[in-house]
Amino acid sequence: MIKFYTNQELSQKLNITLARWKRWSREFLPPDPLGGLQSGYARQYNPDEAFTVFLGGYLVGVLKFTIPEARLILQDLHHWLVGHRFYFDYTGSARSTKETRFSIQYYQIAICRPADVDTNDSGFFYFTKGVIADESVAVEGRPVRQERFIESSINSGKTAAQINEAASYRLLNISILRKRFLRSLSLFQ
Repeated sequence: MIKFYTNQELSQKLNITLARWKRWSREFLPPDPLGGLQSGYARQYNPDEAFTVFLGGYLVGVLKFTIPEARLILQDLHHWLVGHRFYFDYTGSARSTKETRFSIQYYQIAICRPADVDTNDSGFFYFTKGVIADESVAVEGRPVRQERFIESSINSGKTAAQINEAASYRLLNISILRKRFLRSLSLFQ
């Protein structure tokens, strides 16, 4: 059974002011088909819609993207997020991407801008990092962190750049953010 949440519930559970939550929901979701300003119905969110608003708000509030940039990022990443099961996908329209033979501990997404500011492409490109192992080892008596990971790109066809060619990027710890969201809603123990 799908649990639906109201603005007030989500605002309290996620510790976001009600006015900010409502603003983000207007910015990152299509209009409510049942509600309107004077319909008498309060908007209700399934966990996917709530996560979209939460993620969009995080991009704006913490990573300091503008609202139009955050909308573009959500649009660009949507297929990848669905395919890697960051959404519950209540519509049933998503297909999982091919399964990897590795067990991924967590994912990070680098959100990059093209290094060449004169380019006509004003969009973003993305690199995902799926960490397989993250351990501390000793090298010459000093503790060193060793990671093994799988890296792939999203939307890099627009710019054909590598991550080391990006002037800068902002890192989205998407797995940690999703766990925080699920814990706040008591959907994850």
